[in-house]
Amino acid sequence: MKPVHWRDCIPCFDALTEKIKIGVLITGSDIQTAIQRCTAGHAGSDDLVLGVPSSSIAYLEYLFYQAGGPYSPDFEWIAIIIQIFFRSNPDLQHLINLNAADALANMVLNKRGRLKFLISDQVELWIILEWWERFGLIPVSGRQVLDAILNKPTIKDRIENGDPLLIMRLLDVFPEYADEINPCGYDRETLLSHAGTITKPPSERRYHHVFITAQKAGRDIHSLIQEEERRILPMQTKRNRYLAYLVKNLHGNCCQICSVMGEETTGPVEVHHIIPLSEQGKDLAENMLTLCVPHHQAVHAGTIIVKKEDETVIIQTRDKTWSLPPNNRVNSYV
Repeated sequence: MKPVHWRDCIPCFDALTEKIKIGVLITGSDIQTAIQRCTAGHAGSDDLVLGVPSSSIAYLEYLFYQAGGPYSPDFEWIAIIIQIFFRSNPDLQHLINLNAADALANMVLNKRGRLKFLISDQVELWIILEWWERFGLIPVSGRQVLDAILNKPTIKDRIENGDPLLIMRLLDVFPEYADEINPCGYDRETLLSHAGTITKPPSERRYHHVFITAQKAGRDIHSLIQEEERRILPMQTKRNRYLAYLVKNLHGNCCQICSVMGEETTGPVEVHHIIPLSEQGKDLAENMLTLCVPHHQAVHAGTIIVKKEDETVIIQTRDKTWSLPPNNRVNSYV
């Protein structure tokens, strides 16, 4: 008999989750009783998987799906509920621990798995691994997740054959292993050119979805930037690609130097750190400048000087100087 599926119980699971959120249900036994009520009458609801009721697994799958990933607006509070649920169910913890790295590998690969967080880049992986320990599960490292991916059938062959989407996905999540993931050293533009009709890397498609969803919910881009900065303050050694995406959108995907020069931006824009991260600069919006590729190259070549003085960004060419407010004081273009 097939186990009960969480999609068959969504209305009841929604109500149950809300009760946990507001503190009506707080003990593991109360939650388990409520889950059994939700799944009563569904085929397979009384089945056990290594001692764990099928109904409990269904509710856990529901929670993972509803949480989305760390960039999703409901992730934090649903993750807390997952933590409560795991802590009250040692058998469930044991079941997940049996194949933890493989479960996380499937999330990175965006495979259809019974547990589904969305992991699109290094920051999301870092946050998920941190929560993994909070759930009371066996700690898993990024290296272990990558090994689980590489041990899957065909993955190494796809990398050797230059599968552009796979390589871009893995580079976004595991940039520290770029030599292993991208042995031919393809740059991003080359990978995209080989990706057929795909015009954006998987991570950027994810960022776009999260951003549009937030806009539809009435969220202001400045609040999204501030929220993301608060989230990543403890992990400043990692680049937050979603934050960079938000800053680009703050400026309408235009080069800020083009704008002050009265020029039109052509081609993609990149994020430049005014104070380099290698010099203890922060990966925060106020330390970012959106630049087209030619102007980005000019800044690194030293023909255009970019620096911060007090609360002002200074841009200098040989014969002109412009002053800009930092991004935390910029009016939105969107």
